[in-house]
Amino acid sequence: MGREEIAKTGFRVGREEDADAIARIESLSFKTPWSKDMILSEMREPLAHFFVALKREEVIGYYGFLHITDELHILNVAVDPDCRGMGVGTALMAHLLEEGRRLAARAITLEVRESNQSAIRLYERAGFVLAGVRPHYYTDKENALIYWLEL
Repeated sequence: MGREEIAKTGFRVGREEDADAIARIESLSFKTPWSKDMILSEMREPLAHFFVALKREEVIGYYGFLHITDELHILNVAVDPDCRGMGVGTALMAHLLEEGRRLAARAITLEVRESNQSAIRLYERAGFVLAGVRPHYYTDKENALIYWLEL
């Protein structure tokens, strides 16, 4: 899939039938991926919103967030490894910011592993700024960096 094809990537609300594809992308993307059951549980939360990026009806990326009062808390953002470096992550972030504005969010926050440099670059390009550190946040004791974006 070339960069010109990524420009045609579509988005839609994530559905329960997307959980297998999301879990597959999770397993290829994170040290401690969410299971299909965890994904389904989060999707069913009243404050949760999930969106998937599609190419020819195939899920190639996704993001999820919690909408709490006037803030969004990003749960996860991930792209299928076969589609990385082609602008899918940037398209996901643009869609997420658009969704935040549509929901009249004042700010968006997230935590990211300090070792996840590609995600950090993606967030910083989208305008997020480092706001703090959560020491030993992850199960393997890696620190989480807290990023924040005012809309």
